[in-house]
Amino acid sequence: MKLTFEPSAGEAEVVVRGDPGDPEVPRILAALQTAAVRQGRLLLRKAGTEREYLLEPEKIDYFSAREGGVLARAGGEDYETRLRLYELSRALRPQGFVQISKGIVVNVQAVRAVEAEFSGNYTALLRDGKTRLTISRSYMRDFRNYVLEGK
Repeated sequence: MKLTFEPSAGEAEVVVRGDPGDPEVPRILAALQTAAVRQGRLLLRKAGTEREYLLEPEKIDYFSAREGGVLARAGGEDYETRLRLYELSRALRPQGFVQISKGIVVNVQAVRAVEAEFSGNYTALLRDGKTRLTISRSYMRDFRNYVLEGK
């Protein structure tokens, strides 16, 4: 592996060049992702492309576990992350993210309203006015405590 640093007056930019099949590439990208989360940003790949973007957590509405990975929904677009849902839940809780079901972690700032359902679950209506996410009964207490007490 070769590392090169080129001084620049602009924003820091990281470019990883190499064979996508090289086992070092995923390890390098995972290390960058961990560093980005610590800086308050996430390294996310736009769904269906190889390009990765740094996004601030407050721009993300929610994360959902899907077969084969975790998707982030931000600004009406889907992004993929290499992090697992439990890692995101733990790392982003201080920034306002709470797990609301087995497969969803939501940005509390993106929730516009909450409605009770007959089943005992709740539905969170997000800021886009269209997205509805189920808050499982077993996660509702934690969601409510976070919203009301910031814990």
